Amino acid sequence: MELLPNKKSFTLYIVSILSVILLSFLIYQKLTLLSFINISFYFGITLLFVAAFTITLKGGFFDGITYGFRRLFVSKGRELSKEEVDEMIPVSELLDFDHSPFLISGLMVTGTMILALLIYYL
Repeated sequence: MELLPNKKSFTLYIVSILSVILLSFLIYQKLTLLSFINISFYFGITLLFVAAFTITLKGGFFDGITYGFRRLFVSKGRELSKEEVDEMIPVSELLDFDHSPFLISGLMVTGTMILALLIYYL
């Protein structure tokens, strides 16, 4: 995984910053450095949360939990055999989602927020 901005990451970053500016006008009726910092924090943390959740799913953390639920629950009125449960695809293999644009743009939005925070306090 590369942590260099690609087209998707940069586009998501630009959309996030424009959304922060738009929400600042909608919520605070003006664009101030403090309103930019407040709203960009939520955008950055949301993007980073999506990336972290996706990495956790892809890593197989929830495979054991879903395997247990598959063994526990009944399918179509009958219990599943061990072979049927073993043939089911784990959640980590079902997810074909690239998390890097969310991670990179989340880091960029958070970095922009920290830079604005430093400017605000200095």
